[in-house]
Amino acid sequence: MKTKSFFKQSPLALALLATLVSPAWAEENHAHNESNETEQHAQQPAPDDNADHDSHDHGGVSEGAHEEDTGLELTAEQQSMLSLQVITLQPEANATRTMTVPAEITSNQYRTWVVPVRINSQVQSRSATLGQHLKKGDPIATLFSPSMAQLQSDLQVAADAWRRVNNLGRRTVGNQRYLDARGDYQALRARAKGYGLDDSAIAAIEAGNSEKGIYTLTAPDDGLVLEDAFQQGQWLTAGSALVTLVDESELWAEAALPPSPGLQIDTGTPARVIVGDTSVGGQVIQSGHRLNPVTRTLSVRVSVPNAGHLLHPGMFADVELSLVAPENALTVPEEALTRGPDGDWQLFVEEEPGHYKPVEIELNGQLENRRIVTGIDPGTRVVTRGAFFLASEMAKSGFDIHNH
Repeated sequence: MKTKSFFKQSPLALALLATLVSPAWAEENHAHNESNETEQHAQQPAPDDNADHDSHDHGGVSEGAHEEDTGLELTAEQQSMLSLQVITLQPEANATRTMTVPAEITSNQYRTWVVPVRINSQVQSRSATLGQHLKKGDPIATLFSPSMAQLQSDLQVAADAWRRVNNLGRRTVGNQRYLDARGDYQALRARAKGYGLDDSAIAAIEAGNSEKGIYTLTAPDDGLVLEDAFQQGQWLTAGSALVTLVDESELWAEAALPPSPGLQIDTGTPARVIVGDTSVGGQVIQSGHRLNPVTRTLSVRVSVPNAGHLLHPGMFADVELSLVAPENALTVPEEALTRGPDGDWQLFVEEEPGHYKPVEIELNGQLENRRIVTGIDPGTRVVTRGAFFLASEMAKSGFDIHNH
């Protein structure tokens, strides 16, 4: 307590104390600072005199790697070994392109006949079977009808009367009788035609050689029995369909086109119908102007000859339509097209001899055995033969067009 009081009261003592203590405190503080700086210096990475140089070299490697990722380098020897071929894209004027669309083979409705029963009748026997090819006049079925029996009697009488009147002549029998006899005969003959009888059956009735009530329906033209809906002994009402015949010498392919603004398929457009390995040429005979409300597609009808009956209704097919190509279209052979890592179509462009770079493109139809491409400029040199090898090598390097 006395010492504290002494320093407090004596300014000289305070100055002396400060002089004695300051050097020791400063030295201790300096040592402490040096220790901290040493620790901080140890934590920091050692400086490198070649830092700038290494940084510059690293940048050069990155740039070089990027250049490698954007293409492939091939030596002249490699190009020769692969037989690489390169073409220069040139626009084609007045070219046609091929559009392939799905279709279904159907009957030619203009050459299809529904053979009905014209009067209430009972089926006595059938002569035609499903799938049978009939010639014009071939029997389909034999039927019985009371109405036919009455017609046969009336027609036989009218035919006899007309023969007598006609042999006597108009002057002998008088004009009115002549006209009445001829009119009755012609009306009954027309009714027989309406019942489905052919000329030979009518002639048999007029000669009295037909069995009353029995008659045979025959094929109105050549055709295939596509449908039959009757059984022997069955009673059919007037208007019932007996069989459906279709002339398979010419069929239709009903194609479905996706809706596309400006797409117009003219009548007479050449087409090719393909079913498996069978390919038959045809032409468009009708093009719809309204979309199907269910499928949202545009219907196009193609007429196709069917020599040898290679095609049948109900088959699914592909239809290749030959359309006018876009003006100055760019085309490449199929072998030039490859798929990129993301599945998009691409071409390999020759930037300079030995250096090839993939470029994404879009397909816009087919021109004979070539494909129309867009997204690339005319005059570009692209690889045709050997493109598949370049794509394989690019895939091995893990290259991604989009740098994902």
